Amino acid sequence: KPFVKYWIHNGFVTIDQEKMSKSLGNFIMIKDVVKTYHPEVVRLFLLSNHYRSPIDFTEKAMVEARSGLDKIYAFLDRAEDKIGNISEQNVETGDSWQRFSEAMDDDFNTARGIGILFDTVRSINRLLDQHQDNLSLKIKETIQSNRSDIFKIGKVLGILMESSKESFDKKRFQSLEQKSIDPALIDKMVKEREEARKTRDWEKADQIRKQLAEMNITLEDRPDGTIWKINN
Repeated sequence: KPFVKYWIHNGFVTIDQEKMSKSLGNFIMIKDVVKTYHPEVVRLFLLSNHYRSPIDFTEKAMVEARSGLDKIYAFLDRAEDKIGNISEQNVETGDSWQRFSEAMDDDFNTARGIGILFDTVRSINRLLDQHQDNLSLKIKETIQSNRSDIFKIGKVLGILMESSKESFDKKRFQSLEQKSIDPALIDKMVKEREEARKTRDWEKADQIRKQLAEMNITLEDRPDGTIWKINN
């Protein structure tokens, strides 16, 4: 297959507002960046500015990109929970895809395109908040149409290529590895807490939750069981 169809000369990437150079020793290799951040986080960060503009690589910017990606995946997880994993085939494109296409036609304006992506996520999240468990067929169709748009946008940007579960699992195991914490230990503690809750041993259950919180682990109790997440 052809290597590329287009070449684009992008602005410089700086490190904490300084030009990258070997003499300054402030350059970072991609292979080292992806040890800490998922490749999709790196893509989202690099595309968050217009390609002609310089972009400043900072820890804060990377954390914000990771948080943004998590929000999109969390929305997709929520949407699937509400309307199911419906096939994307034969779903009409919505307003979000049209607006995104216009942004990309405007000299590959990925920054604007990403803004449209987050606007869509916020808008549909508000719709879900307003209607909760009372979703009419029309609202479900709106959610499905926008979710389809989000997947199409993600395909163009090279993000959202995994399921929400795969993304969160990779993130948490990577974070645990950096902190030298065994995920099997977390699962064991969560199971012990569930058993304590079943026997109404609330003191033990609260104690385990507190221990996990000190390890930067958040628990979310759901009807089908408890899941755990790592705080950013």
